[in-house]
This record gives sequence, C-alpha cells and structure tokens, in this order.
Amino acid sequence: METAKAVRIGRALAEADLVIIGASNGLDMAEGLNLFCADAHFQEAYGDLAQADGIGCILQGLASPDASVRRRWAERFHQKEYLEYEPGSLMNGLRRLTEHADTFVVTCNIDGHFARAGFDEERVLETEGSTRTSVDERRLAHPDALAMTQLDELARLVQAHRNGRVAILELGVGLHNGVIKRMLAQIANACEHATYIVFNYGQAMAPDASCETILVDGDMAPAFEEIARCHP
Repeated sequence: METAKAVRIGRALAEADLVIIGASNGLDMAEGLNLFCADAHFQEAYGDLAQADGIGCILQGLASPDASVRRRWAERFHQKEYLEYEPGSLMNGLRRLTEHADTFVVTCNIDGHFARAGFDEERVLETEGSTRTSVDERRLAHPDALAMTQLDELARLVQAHRNGRVAILELGVGLHNGVIKRMLAQIANACEHATYIVFNYGQAMAPDASCETILVDGDMAPAFEEIARCHP
C-alpha cells in the first residue's frame, strides 16, 4: 500500500471519535483461517475429522445435515478457533489503532476473535451468532435480546457522534454480503464527517455512501503494518 494512503488512513483513525468496524470472511482469511478450503491449517486442526466424516472444508462440517457431525465439528471449531486462538499482529494492530475511540464491531464471523482480542464484547454484534454461544444465520432477521441491546447501543453511538469524526472500516466484506454493507453505508450517510475505508483483496469497491472513501485492494496484514508505522 502506498505510504500516502497509509498516512490518510492513520490520520482518519487517529482523529475519529467513533470507529465502526464491519468484518467478514476476508478478515479471517487474512489471519489464516479459511472456512472454504482444505489448506494446511485445515489438515492440521481438522484432518482426523475430515477423514472420518468425508468432509472437505470447515464450513461443510459445520453445516452438515447430520446433527452428530455438526456437533463434532462445532466442538472442534470452538476449541481450535476460539479457545486456542491467539491474536496476531493484524488483530492486535486493529485494536491499538481504534482503542482511543468509541468502537463498535459488526461481523458475520462466528469465531469470536474480536472478543478474544480484547474488544468490548457488548459492542461486538455477531450477525450470525458465535461459536461462543450459538450460530444462527437469521439472527438479525429475528434479533434476540442481546442483539437488540447491541443494535440500540450502535444507534446511540451513531446519534452521539453524528456531528463528530467517524471512521468506518470495512474489512474483507464480500460483494454479496448486503447486510453489513447496508448497515455501514447507512451509518456513513447519517454522519456529517465520515471516512469510509475499504480493505478487500480484489473487491475493494466504493460504498453506496456520500462521504470520503479510501480503497485498499490487497493483503490486509501488511496494509495494517504500514498504517501502524505511519500512525500519527
């Protein structure tokens, strides 16, 4: 990433009173967790289950029509991706760059990494649930009590900071993930001084929002390292 762009992003984060993070599978992939392929991590952490159950990727195991298979994979996923998870430079850098501001996370990732990395759990809205609790892809269509409380907190933060400096980070959100993209665009349009920053490998597209936009197309991990070096 160009140094000038890293400086712009670092300044936008440093000046922000409110940071909204929207994260999807691209963030997990940047950290080395890919639900969709049989990579080295899959073979090491799930190889025995894969061979026994005839499973080709983590997502296939978690979504198996066989309840006993789903349970085995959910238990292993919880152990490997939550209990044994140690935040790396990407997640630690993200926390350090945002911890000065009110920060709220909206993510469809189910691994609980934000909580493990030290983000305020009450301000981490997991739209499809979490391995820490339960997984339900319809969670925002039928919000539970926790999701309703978190949505209220998000609305309160946006209202409180709508005239201040707001930075929105879209991290690895695919083009078809309309839920998170719509939420982030609505927040951007509701705020007077918003900067919308998109990180995506090959899909860094401008949001449907009338605000300053910064697009980063490439590997997220080295991009955040560059931002940290340029952080004011």
